[in-house]
Amino acid sequence: MMLGGGKNMTKSRIIAVVALVGAAVLTTGAVAFQPPGASRQSTSFNRGQASTWDEVFARPGPIHVETLDTGIVHFPKELLLNGDHPAMDAFEDDGSPLRVFAHLVRHEQRGDVLIDTGLDDVYATEPLGHMRGVGRLVMGWLGLHFSQRPGQDVHAQLRNANAEVGAIYFTHLHSDHATALPTFDESLPLYTGAAELDDLGHRLNHGLVDDARVLRELDFSNAVTLEPLGRAIDLYQDGSFWAISTPGHTTGHVSYLVNGAGGPVLLTGDACHMRWGFEHEVGPSGATSETTEQAQVSLERIRAFSERYPHVEIVLGHQRM
Repeated sequence: MMLGGGKNMTKSRIIAVVALVGAAVLTTGAVAFQPPGASRQSTSFNRGQASTWDEVFARPGPIHVETLDTGIVHFPKELLLNGDHPAMDAFEDDGSPLRVFAHLVRHEQRGDVLIDTGLDDVYATEPLGHMRGVGRLVMGWLGLHFSQRPGQDVHAQLRNANAEVGAIYFTHLHSDHATALPTFDESLPLYTGAAELDDLGHRLNHGLVDDARVLRELDFSNAVTLEPLGRAIDLYQDGSFWAISTPGHTTGHVSYLVNGAGGPVLLTGDACHMRWGFEHEVGPSGATSETTEQAQVSLERIRAFSERYPHVEIVLGHQRM
């Protein structure tokens, strides 16, 4: 999670955050900001054959997605949004919780994969779980913490579903999307967008992707452009499972679309955190003003897609529509 600014984040709070990060660096050492030792590997795919989403939806695949609710993240919602957007003057928190999702994608031939990891069972008793270093100090000060019912963790739900996860695809590597990664087998293939290992939100936590991991970075250079969403990779080459470039919240942020017989489902990740942002056309915050502008463009593309294809189910990063 990155912080929004503008009208809803006061100058004093920004200064306090900067001071806290600086103090944490002095006390924990500069190692907190060193790039993680995990290796990265660019992964390309054959260019998809479809030229429109209509063509994709005309050929659903033997696939479906089950969204696992693994707990709640407690955090001031206004800090997740672009605080400089004019609509933020009217923002009011409706009290709806921010869920921590993992998405179990099940293909009849390709097997089971996860999108994001959700929370493991440590969060039933430890509000900050696996968060470490500067990130733990800063996010704790800002009020971030997690809660979870016994048996709600991702591994319990995977066991109940008799799932055998063969890979994990990430929307991005912020802690509320990748925090259970250390509890999964190191041999699992991991996929994400480019430059996620370099993202500040990841590095503040000393990196959840440890030295033994290999991160396969999705290469969108040969991706087909499917408007209005933009660049998309046909991951299984059968039109059933798509990765979509939605930069802004992080540089390499990826959304996913599952195209099954039960109807297509778009999993936005934090290209849109919550219903209020979607309904009021306010994008998420990015690390800089430039990436926040990219995040706004990504949200506008998702909204245009939803208007053109209202039959597609939309699951936001932390709430259902």
